[in-house]
Amino acid sequence: MTPSTTTGAPITPLKPTLQRVAQHLVDGHGAQDIAMRTGMTTPLPERTLLPGPPYGYVRNALHELRVTERAAPEASTAVAPIPAQLTDLADQWVKAAHTCVADMGSATQRAQWQTLISAVETRQGSASPAGTDVLALCTALRNLLRTMLEYSRYEPPVTRISDYLRSRITDGTCSPGSPLGARRIAAELRLAPVSAVRVKLALADLKAEGVVESTRNGIRVTGTPAGRPERSVQVAQWLRTLIREGVYPPGSALPRVADLARPLVTPTPVISSAVALLDDEGAVRSGLGVRAVVVQNPGFAVAAPLDLTTVDRRLTLAGWAGSDTSPQRVRETCRRARSWWHHRITPAPDRVPHTHRTLTSMAAQLIPAAHNHHQTPTAKATMRRAAVTALAPQPEAPQEQLWRTACLAAAVLELQELAGDAA
Repeated sequence: MTPSTTTGAPITPLKPTLQRVAQHLVDGHGAQDIAMRTGMTTPLPERTLLPGPPYGYVRNALHELRVTERAAPEASTAVAPIPAQLTDLADQWVKAAHTCVADMGSATQRAQWQTLISAVETRQGSASPAGTDVLALCTALRNLLRTMLEYSRYEPPVTRISDYLRSRITDGTCSPGSPLGARRIAAELRLAPVSAVRVKLALADLKAEGVVESTRNGIRVTGTPAGRPERSVQVAQWLRTLIREGVYPPGSALPRVADLARPLVTPTPVISSAVALLDDEGAVRSGLGVRAVVVQNPGFAVAAPLDLTTVDRRLTLAGWAGSDTSPQRVRETCRRARSWWHHRITPAPDRVPHTHRTLTSMAAQLIPAAHNHHQTPTAKATMRRAAVTALAPQPEAPQEQLWRTACLAAAVLELQELAGDAA
């Protein structure tokens, strides 16, 4: 395609040598290496130069359009005939846009471009009404050119982004029900901010396929978690474990629902449903406006509460020797673990167990200090819950490991508060 020369000398396209260098840098040291450094099992989609006008050509066309628009009469004066320069510019770039659309594999992207092209075509050429508003044509053409400018960037195409997301859903990295935030995915792919629109187009394609769905809280993977119980059942199972391990022995009251939400990093409605499940099976007795109480015979064996004067030895053996347990390090580790769960981030396979063991070492250091400062039943329950969370076998499901590690991080933060200056 020949660039427009009405505003001066033609823009020189990107030199093939520079393109080859950029391609070498990305292909040789890009997607695969980034995936290894970030611990992702699915390789990142490679960046590529899409067929179409070079970036500099489109940018020059936008400049030419701005000059033409400034020379046009004010919208409030009168409707003027379209200048020949603007008609030629629109004809040139509508043809270029049609060429780009023919090469697109994304149905959503094609539909978006067809809408932009139609907006220009209805305001240009002999088919347009006499005296079509020049500024209306400029606006439509500017919207098309801006989209073409983003399209000409050296970024992964929409189809490769959708393939990448589809692979992560297929291999279970993004499990059913997990959220897919466009901003987070764009950051994960290291896209330029303006190119985050490609992620939204890819998600729209997956939505049309039924792979993802729109919910009140955003885009999520379609379906309920395969092979995984509902969240309320999971929380009920964990509460049952805490009762069995003597954290909340028979006859004791569970914390209020609002007080359980923070240590279990779970919304209060889910906590309420979990407590109701335990009530239905007879493990606890609850009522409206009162705390649930563990019954004397919950239906399963209950162990003696952990000895807080010796549990630090077991925790030390389960953790890392010589771990940094400074207050700042504790806060950073806990923040990272909870962030993984809150944002459903899938770190490298070995990072979650490593972080869990690090938090276990921190609990081993903090429990004795907290025990020396506090002897109340509530404080002891917090210490025992932290110890049980650290020592319990890790679940096999990756998402459950994230949640359990986030629960341990919340418990370690509580221990740090209880230990106070001694931490």
